[in-house]
Amino acid sequence: MNDVDNKLLNDLPDAKHNVVLRDYVSLKVGGVADYFYIARDIGELTRAVTAAYKNQIPYFILAGGYNVVPSDSGFPGLVIKNESSNIVFGSGASTAIVDSGVHTSKLINLAASRDLGGLEFLFGVPGTVGGAIYGNAGAFNYEIGDFVKSVTLLIPQDGKILTETKPGDWMNFSYRSSRLKTSYKDQIFKPVILTVTLQLVQRRKDEIMRLVHDNLKQKRQNQPLEERSAGSFFKNPDKYAAGYLLEEVGAKKLRAGGASFSKKHANFLVNKKNATASDVRELAEKAKELVGEKFNIPLEEEIEYIGRW
Repeated sequence: MNDVDNKLLNDLPDAKHNVVLRDYVSLKVGGVADYFYIARDIGELTRAVTAAYKNQIPYFILAGGYNVVPSDSGFPGLVIKNESSNIVFGSGASTAIVDSGVHTSKLINLAASRDLGGLEFLFGVPGTVGGAIYGNAGAFNYEIGDFVKSVTLLIPQDGKILTETKPGDWMNFSYRSSRLKTSYKDQIFKPVILTVTLQLVQRRKDEIMRLVHDNLKQKRQNQPLEERSAGSFFKNPDKYAAGYLLEEVGAKKLRAGGASFSKKHANFLVNKKNATASDVRELAEKAKELVGEKFNIPLEEEIEYIGRW
């Protein structure tokens, strides 16, 4: 064990060595993370980020494991699995303060039990609140960024970890993106969402459940929820749906190793049979090239590639 191992493990004794990431992501691909830690509350999440930054070890916050493709060569640093799960509902203001590790379905169900809605469109979109905010998750012409009043962040800066609360508009939400996803894209030590304050709406539980049921029914009809995927793979360009463009260039017929595009929806790249992360990226590049050649439209990934590529 080298000096870096000793220093990190002194600060974070529950961190594990050499953990296979494919077991923690929905696409079931990816190699080994040098270090892996499960943070079960905000205190542990803060402790892990602080330990990594102090020892200058790159870190990545793994939420629900969707919208991410880890390299076959793994991640050169600390992967922090965020399982923080606290929710506090405000009295009379239709607000909720939610840990970033809370699963969206849990939040929607608990809010509904208090006649609070607004986020029904996210039901069936897997993942956590933090991941949803990072990528401004949306469906049915709604986005979670529209409901964010404020976010509390860990911000690595000048050798220190600062805790700051920013208003929702600081996040610069845009289509499937946020300030955290764009402005800090190339930084090793990115800000980390701890909690978010959401502005919900008063709505009867039976109405919320009807909306949830209708939305989930539509998703099941149109999306391959039963297949191993990372969710929608590409962002929709301005004028066309990515699925339409991919369908038109015959993406459903493409293969790369064990990776293919779903027969049900062309914008879902799926692990059909023991695909590797390299298969996934090779297939995505093939599809992008075909769309670019036929439509002169550059497709941009909604997912993120992480690790040693």
